[in-house]
Order: sequence, then structure tokens, then C-alpha cells
Amino acid sequence: MLPYLSKTISALCDAIAVTQDHRAAGAPATSYDDVAEFVLEQLRKMPLFLSWPVLLATSAFGMSRLLLEGSLFYKRPWQRRYVQVEIWRHSRFGPCRGLIRFYSSLAVLALYSRRGTGGAAASR
Repeated sequence: MLPYLSKTISALCDAIAVTQDHRAAGAPATSYDDVAEFVLEQLRKMPLFLSWPVLLATSAFGMSRLLLEGSLFYKRPWQRRYVQVEIWRHSRFGPCRGLIRFYSSLAVLALYSRRGTGGAAASR
């Protein structure tokens, strides 16, 4: 997988996980590398005819603000990442919503399945 896509997926997983992980409230340096690795692993396991459209849409997502703001998704500050994810989550264009729903589902599954920490649900 291209480094650009790996970085974009990792940043996207971080942006989603931060909003879902209620244990991390007040913990600014929480790492979600395990969540990103889980998502990347699931993408590698997908058949090519399914993974290529997802990766193509992910590439479009990562570059969507390049012309307007001059930055790629993974290079943006976390606040701007959050705003971009929310814009795509509430988009009128179904594939945009579907892409965020896909990554949200996988990120939440990984987040709540963390070993040794009891998952994010243990803190409730």
C-alpha cells in the first residue's frame, strides 16, 4: 500500500477514534496506532474488487482539500481533520457518507476490542 494511503487511513482512524473513545477525555496523547493497524489489516484481507474502490475513495478523501487549502488530510491539525470527517459524514453524496461509515465501523470495532484495557466500553 502506498505510504500516502497508509498515513491518510491512520489519520482518519485517529480522527474517528478520538470522538468515540470516552476514556481518552483529557488524555491528549492517546495513541490509536492499533486501531489504524486493524483497519489496514482488514483492507489487506479484502478482495481486490472491493478494496480498490475503497482505496480510491480514500485517496479522494485525503486530497479533497488540497486545491482549496493546500494540504493533505493527514498533514492537517486534528481540529481540521475532525471538521472534514464531519463534512463527509453529513454529505448529500452517498459514497462520501458510506466511506466514513465504513471507516467508523472498523475503527469503533477495533477500539472496543482492545486487549488488556477492557476496551472503550469498560469505562462506562
